[in-house]
Amino acid sequence: MEINKFTLGPVMTNTYIVHDENVGFIVDCPYPSSALDKFIEDNKIKIDFILLTHTHFDHVSGLKYYKDKFKVDVYASEDAKSLAEDPNYNLGFHINNLEVPIDHYLTDGQVFTDYEIKAIKTPGHTIDSMSFVLEGGIFTGDTLFRLSVGRTDFPGGSFEQIKDSIINKLGKLDRGAKVYPGHNETSTLGFELDNNPFLQ
Repeated sequence: MEINKFTLGPVMTNTYIVHDENVGFIVDCPYPSSALDKFIEDNKIKIDFILLTHTHFDHVSGLKYYKDKFKVDVYASEDAKSLAEDPNYNLGFHINNLEVPIDHYLTDGQVFTDYEIKAIKTPGHTIDSMSFVLEGGIFTGDTLFRLSVGRTDFPGGSFEQIKDSIINKLGKLDRGAKVYPGHNETSTLGFELDNNPFLQ
């Protein structure tokens, strides 16, 4: 399984193309990107679906574009159902009629798709924050960054909750797992549990 990161948009949001040979999926859709389109086309990757770690505008502004382009389903937390298109929650006040089309709403601990991805609710940055575990890696969205955590001052945020999500939920996973965050660089779970100043 190969994981390729693209950092897009004004707040430097990460999107990931996860693929095995010529089949794969997208994690988060910050903005439409010609570089991303070219990578998928050049490598002849068939996109099967899209995962959303949460529905803040900088993670979903390109969602409808990629959903329509590849004609695929979108997976997100069940907690996104009533929040995803509310600008008071997704913070997309500057985007007219931001559409966040979601097809499948995931429960905590649910294992889904042929990839056997495990969904883990990790609230704290947002109510609908969800991390995805796959083959020794964790896509943490804005829950856990290298030596930092996501902001908790937005609607639905809670520092106590994000710390609990990381220590008591992600912390039970393999310490050697690679962390693929929604911003900044990759890390490992063990390194963050031992060194992240927000978790001490």
